[in-house]
Amino acid sequence: IDEFDKMERTHQDGLLEAMEQQQVSIAKAGVVASLPARCSIIAAANPKHGSYNLGRTVAENLNMASPLLSRFDLVFILLDQADVSQDQKVSSNIMNLYRQQGRGHTSSSGQSGGGSNSEARGLDWTDNSGRIPMMTRLPWVAETQRQPLPADLVRDYIAYAREYCHPKMTPAAAEVLKAYFMELRYPTNHNKDNVPITTRQLEALIRLSQARAKACLRDFVLKEDADDVVELMRESVRQVHVTNAQGHVDKSRGGAGGTSNRKARKAFQKELERIARMKSGQGRLYTSDIYTAAK
Repeated sequence: IDEFDKMERTHQDGLLEAMEQQQVSIAKAGVVASLPARCSIIAAANPKHGSYNLGRTVAENLNMASPLLSRFDLVFILLDQADVSQDQKVSSNIMNLYRQQGRGHTSSSGQSGGGSNSEARGLDWTDNSGRIPMMTRLPWVAETQRQPLPADLVRDYIAYAREYCHPKMTPAAAEVLKAYFMELRYPTNHNKDNVPITTRQLEALIRLSQARAKACLRDFVLKEDADDVVELMRESVRQVHVTNAQGHVDKSRGGAGGTSNRKARKAFQKELERIARMKSGQGRLYTSDIYTAAK
């Protein structure tokens, strides 16, 4: 059972009898029966606030009743611990899996088929790496190609791409996605309130890159596909998670969990109250106490 914490409480309660007595009692339409349920249950659940708090018990971290949790013979905690070498291995392994997948024709010259991109390169819109950003390229394409494509042609084009295009990941594109994944995973500002990044985000980058290659009817994901996807992801993070002009990142925006400014202030207030209760006899707090609560 995946996403066990999101199961309705009534359904969770229905598992108690099956896990304890190995039977299920049924009372439907005047029929009362007890059916044997000789099976094992393997369940996976996510913590309440997106990250596991080692200072709390398993029942406090999970949205699950304690009686039901006690029915499990074994409970393991899988922590997403940041480790550079391990993350390098995991990201490389995921990239290799997607490079080996793919069906259809395997012969490809690796050349891009975007004529508008080649024409736009004649204009002085390139960045430091010689690439034309999508924010500049797409308005130019919309301006030069005013005549909309027929709906039937677009429908057939998408159907053909889905059926016959199964692009594989090239080493150059994989390196771009891997570098951006590590950049998100280990930001240079060392801010503890960064956007939570797991291998799910890496797989999302791969899917978007493959979708862009499919749109060009290619058998391989090129570096320019990965560059456009990285630009899209940067803009998404900026719009969803950045809260002000200074670029502060709030993970609670967009439902990603984490510690937002509001949660941090509330935790700081609780810590001050705890210190005040400990020093109830002294009647005052010092600057050192505030620094202690902030840490």
